[in-house]
Amino acid sequence: MPQVALDGIRVLELSDGIAAPYCAKMFSDYGADVVRIDAPDSPPTSALDANNAEQVALYLHLNANKRSVALDLESERGRGLLRNLALQCDVIVESMSPGVAEGLGIGYEALSSDRPDIVMTSVTPFGQTGPYSDWGYTELTIFAMTGAMNREGLPNRYPLKYGGEIAQYFAGTTAAAATMAALAGAAFSGVGDWIDISIMEVMAGHPHQVGRRGPFAYSGETDNRTDPRTSSAGGREPYAVGTFKCKDGYVSFLPLGSRMWPNISQMIGQTELQQDPRFATPEDRTENRHELEEIFQSWLDAHTRMEVFEAAQKAGLPGGPVLHSHETVDNEHFRSRNYFQA
Repeated sequence: MPQVALDGIRVLELSDGIAAPYCAKMFSDYGADVVRIDAPDSPPTSALDANNAEQVALYLHLNANKRSVALDLESERGRGLLRNLALQCDVIVESMSPGVAEGLGIGYEALSSDRPDIVMTSVTPFGQTGPYSDWGYTELTIFAMTGAMNREGLPNRYPLKYGGEIAQYFAGTTAAAATMAALAGAAFSGVGDWIDISIMEVMAGHPHQVGRRGPFAYSGETDNRTDPRTSSAGGREPYAVGTFKCKDGYVSFLPLGSRMWPNISQMIGQTELQQDPRFATPEDRTENRHELEEIFQSWLDAHTRMEVFEAAQKAGLPGGPVLHSHETVDNEHFRSRNYFQA
């Protein structure tokens, strides 16, 4: 077997949810020996509900290439075995409530006194400190409390969150990057670190969120929900922002500012619209967006997703087809790179 990047690195994982297991998974994907601690009564993979395909797929996804050890952490013997195992590892990834690791004898201070180069990564909803540190959470509450929902959805409806468990995957990726940096630092200095990852802070600091807070920070301008087709906030965006129906499904576009209006007119084969006084400026296009929508939608109705995608690429316009799950797996680009593997 060829040597991989993290060959020889051992990771101990005590976690649930998605964020921390995904962090540990990224280490196992790069060759680290990841040992996951499970309760003695945890069902083996074969006992998972076969009728719940989502549950089985998520479990296998998060725990691929990991080993599992069952320990009774309520017993003195189990806690002793846990500490001995922890001291044999380079990295600890855990998602227990603040203070629980210390109670089990594997807090960072206790472990680092015997092994100074150990790296511990704690992934929790709100971090190890602060007034919310002991609170529970859901993906919905994290999105709501970080401002991520304020901009999502239509102006005349309630705010929305992104689909799926985006916050947890973002946090897991962030945790893996920070852990890798601490591990590299320990290799040079001989001193490890305790990485405190707050899922809430990861979402609040995500580039998408930071960019949206920029106008408020500099001018006090709020970033409110707008019509997805055309910005009503001063005409800063061109037409064709959002998701549109076409001949065989849906396509999405995100033109990068009003400078891309010529690209849009080129894509639909009507460059003469650039001289139309109704659409001369961003403000004009915002004011006359309903007329523009008729023209744009008429073109979309006559074209398939792939035809639209090809036209968008030719015109230099960021856009793509909305693919179904089976279409994603069968996509020619993914297949050519052998991305999805059994």
